[in-house]
Amino acid sequence: MVHAPLFAGLTLLTLVLLQSMRPRTFGTTAWAIRLAFIAATLFVAGTLVEMLQGMIGRSASVHDAIANGLGILAATAWFAASGLESSVGRRALQLLGAIFIGLTWWGPFTIIRDCLKVDSDFPRIASFETPIEITRWHFNRGRRGRTKSNVTDGEFALKWTPKDAPHPAMTLLEVASDWSEVETLELDIVLNSKQPPADLVQPEQPDRTWELIVKVIDEDHEDYHEDVAKHYVTLRSGEPQHVVFPRQSIINGPKDRELDMTRIKMVSVLIYQPGPDVELVVDHVHATLKQPDAEQKQ
Repeated sequence: MVHAPLFAGLTLLTLVLLQSMRPRTFGTTAWAIRLAFIAATLFVAGTLVEMLQGMIGRSASVHDAIANGLGILAATAWFAASGLESSVGRRALQLLGAIFIGLTWWGPFTIIRDCLKVDSDFPRIASFETPIEITRWHFNRGRRGRTKSNVTDGEFALKWTPKDAPHPAMTLLEVASDWSEVETLELDIVLNSKQPPADLVQPEQPDRTWELIVKVIDEDHEDYHEDVAKHYVTLRSGEPQHVVFPRQSIINGPKDRELDMTRIKMVSVLIYQPGPDVELVVDHVHATLKQPDAEQKQ
């Protein structure tokens, strides 16, 4: 959100200073060349800064470079508007510049709104009704997207195709932290696997099952294996599972302590050795809250 206004300010400052020191007549070829030269120079400088960040440990961002360019275009439009005599043309260019800045702010505003929904939607944790909800999760292996099959809440569910690896996982990084009133963590899962044709399956071979682990992780965790709460689920292909992780099991999950229900950090879903051609559909990740007793109701 800062990149576009910053480069718009730098561009305007440079153009105004040059115009005051070495004036050029508005609309002339020399004026247009100066405008284009300043815009191009600042855009190249901004792009080089992004590339340099990638070399010194920070992440280079294409989005930031685009925001720089839109900020430069906005300032160029505003500077050109200042030389127009027509009020209609001046306002049109001013509006165009504002639109350029607005384009760079649209994505950040969407993310900010989604971050606010993390707390306001609780005890609903994830229903995947908007594509941006998926960005709350980190997928260390596999492909993901939304689907309309096996939906149990709303119109969409998450479809995750984990990589054939020892223990791929999907981890929710944006979650309401205070679970002091939570009674259960619940979610709906369906595993689909390409099974061999029925005539190729040996009668003595049992159906294949998969082990899924649901983890709740608090701020005090020392590792992601023993110092967390874990709930084990056995899945069979094509059989929907409504998973219920009880409160006391969450609290007693860590090996040598109680999990802090007021400082929840992450929720993770891990599948052990999924094998090839396995797909998980996850929906309606939510918590249920404690019900007040009769005396409290009265």
